[in-house]
Amino acid sequence: MADRVLLTKLKIKNLGPIQEDEVSFSNFTFFVGRNNAGKSHYLKGVELLLSSGIKKDNIAKWQRDKGKPIELEGEFTGVGSFTNLATASNHKQAIENSIQDGVLKVVSTLDSENGAQLGIVNENGEVHNPGGFSGNLLKVLPEIISIPATADTVQELADKSSTAIGKLKKEVMSSFFQELAGKTKTLLADIDSFLHSTDAGTRASAISDFEKGMKEEFMGEFSDVIPSVEFGLPDETVIAKEMKILLDDGHKTEVEQKGHGLQRATLLALLKLLAKSGARYKDRPAPIFLIGELESFLHPFAQRQMADALIQMMERYQIITTTHSPFIVTPTTIEGYRRVGKSNDEGSKNVTLDASSIDIDLIKRHLERRGNLEGLFADRVILLEGNHDEGFYQKLMEIFDLSFSRQKFTLFVKADGKKQVRLARKFYTQMCFDDIAAICNLDYIFSRDIEHLLEEFALDKELPGKFREHIEYTDDGEPKLEYILEKIKKKGEPENMEGLLNGLREKRIFVLRHGAPEMYYKNNTGEKRGWTELQAESDLLEVDYLKELMKAVLE
Repeated sequence: MADRVLLTKLKIKNLGPIQEDEVSFSNFTFFVGRNNAGKSHYLKGVELLLSSGIKKDNIAKWQRDKGKPIELEGEFTGVGSFTNLATASNHKQAIENSIQDGVLKVVSTLDSENGAQLGIVNENGEVHNPGGFSGNLLKVLPEIISIPATADTVQELADKSSTAIGKLKKEVMSSFFQELAGKTKTLLADIDSFLHSTDAGTRASAISDFEKGMKEEFMGEFSDVIPSVEFGLPDETVIAKEMKILLDDGHKTEVEQKGHGLQRATLLALLKLLAKSGARYKDRPAPIFLIGELESFLHPFAQRQMADALIQMMERYQIITTTHSPFIVTPTTIEGYRRVGKSNDEGSKNVTLDASSIDIDLIKRHLERRGNLEGLFADRVILLEGNHDEGFYQKLMEIFDLSFSRQKFTLFVKADGKKQVRLARKFYTQMCFDDIAAICNLDYIFSRDIEHLLEEFALDKELPGKFREHIEYTDDGEPKLEYILEKIKKKGEPENMEGLLNGLREKRIFVLRHGAPEMYYKNNTGEKRGWTELQAESDLLEVDYLKELMKAVLE
């Protein structure tokens, strides 16, 4: 689209927890990860790249290593449509010459001694930054509309025109302000003539007399100086700056004076209006929205509404957000998923879906079938084959006094049956998880589906067929767990079963060798919900086996 300038890539060095990283952006990009992983610093990198007048004291707060500068390099497409906004001809030419294959590379170096230095990478690969260049460069790039997770209301009141609400209301009412610009020019034409006309009969005589008097008072070497008076007339931008949104909730005040909850609700209302309107200035790049934790101060229903509004906006605006809300994860937005983790050695890093290798259809089907998954916001997941098994494993953790690691936020996730274990595992693998465990019933290793999983693991995929032969199962379907247990009781375990269980275990796939959770209840064996009556180790069968299994799963 002609009115789109898109940030497609950003390289970041020495910014907060980010030692060095590179992130790609789509129309809608969202960062997920635990608290303190560094998600918000990717938004800060975009904001710093596209900002002017950054105070040196603030730069020092953001430097990871105080002895090194923050380095940012962004790649933008679509800039060529707006180079006419650069008012200096040499600046315009420099920008146009630096656009290579449709991409303009913009660099910013920030340190607490020299401040921010903004430039572009020219056709020779050199950083180009002529005098006064920053202002013209920013004119051809998107404005930032930043909606932080929390805001300093006192600071926002100092200049409401630069706040998210101030910028949003202008964007929402852009068609009105276009109309206002024409009205203002027409209505102020007479005043303009009254103040500035060269016709003595039209211009105010008091102004002419003032200029003449000033001229007469200059003497000596300044006698040739010609003073004149000009007035800056208000235009639509001045009026827009003074526009106020007042909210009467029993106490009528400006929105910036309300609590964070009501401010966030106002932002949501503006975003929903913007999603519906579609009208916006076409003579400048569309803004980039930076939204910190879009769910902040919002009820879950309102979170879904905001997600829906942002999805509608993504065709006209670029949106970059951090979130802990599952409502943002949809088949429509999934390609913008970025997972952030942090280590002591490398700092914060983002992981992007590998578009060349992912099964996007599988991911979309999984989301459509299961809805939004809270598991995506964990550090690791433990897949459970049975829909009613989570209570059993939580009981085992209580009885054995075991807990999830404090270093990794862990969740049990239902896989919806043995046929879905492999697909659920593949889903989380492709969503960039590096720690996925699964606990399955014994009948899984006799199934046909596991043959695909064994092939992925480079294990012997012929074994399940041999296991079925051992238990004399010749039907086309899958053998039932009760049938398998009965045959093993009579004929013993199939050859190589122990080796397969150990091989799967190395891949973090744990198989209950005695069947299913209900086979381990001492007093109510076979009862699906028998786990509700478990209170102590004495209520269990195979205590040592279960304890060792759970330790291995949780390690």
